[in-house]
Amino acid sequence: MECDKKYITIQQLEQHNKAGDLWISINGKVYNVSDWSKYHPGGETPLLNLAGKDVTDAFTAYHPTTAWQYLNKFFTGYRLKDYEVSEVSKDYRNIIHEFTKAGMFENKGHTAVFTLTSVAAMFGFVFYGVLCCNSLWVHLCSAMVLGMAWIQSAYIGHDSGHYIVMSGHGWNKFVQLITGNCLTGISIAWWKWTHNAHHIACNSLDYDPDLQHIPVFAVSSRLFNSVQDRTLNIMGIIVFWTWFPLLVSWLPNWSHRVMFVLTSFVVTSIQHVQFCLNHFSANVYVGPPNGNDWFEKQTNGTLDISCSPWMDWFFGH
Repeated sequence: MECDKKYITIQQLEQHNKAGDLWISINGKVYNVSDWSKYHPGGETPLLNLAGKDVTDAFTAYHPTTAWQYLNKFFTGYRLKDYEVSEVSKDYRNIIHEFTKAGMFENKGHTAVFTLTSVAAMFGFVFYGVLCCNSLWVHLCSAMVLGMAWIQSAYIGHDSGHYIVMSGHGWNKFVQLITGNCLTGISIAWWKWTHNAHHIACNSLDYDPDLQHIPVFAVSSRLFNSVQDRTLNIMGIIVFWTWFPLLVSWLPNWSHRVMFVLTSFVVTSIQHVQFCLNHFSANVYVGPPNGNDWFEKQTNGTLDISCSPWMDWFFGH
């Protein structure tokens, strides 16, 4: 009954905003995720960025419908006394509901197979051009194709990092390791650690690590101990730094090798330029996102729609 419900204010919720004392609200119900935060698949940082706030929109964007059933064990028994939903958030939640009913968030297996096959074909062309041909022009074409293969692999790594490529968690992780670590030399675990925080606090000068790393990476040594599947990620990086130098060394002379590496990197740089333009063209702000304005900050700039995970999926399919 309504009279039996216990309530706290938003101000009281905001007091539980640090590690070890981390409360959040979803649809006005208050949950204590202090102990769960260290086991959170998306890392502890996204939870800390929204600690003591309503996270309904972020939770909806990041979790499948099956995740809702696990919330009850974290329920504190409290509800927000002054819980309100902004008009923008209402529209956002209506859109999510309609998209879900239409099946637009269902994994498209044929798309994943086609994309992975195209990447495999590109890498096959690259290895054939390097190993079986001596022409400089063939080697330069192979380098261009390698750059495009890296770009496509990065996008697959991105989508699988959001667990929207394959139907199972394990298969998504397998695709992440192959396309991220083994093929492009990027630690997918490190990328997820920063990218999840980026989505939660998109374009925040204080809380968005992707902004802090662009255009120069400054990586702390503590990151090596803060990612999941550390051993697998290190092994994947070793795979990349084994096959790529060997491939380059197979070229007939140093002029071919230098031009091959530079050409492949120049083609790949197109993606990096696009990322920088995408993010730098949008508005930035100071501090964490605030409850119901989370989605509004995701769409703060017209060219920054990639900051919303469901928009990633929608425009990527």
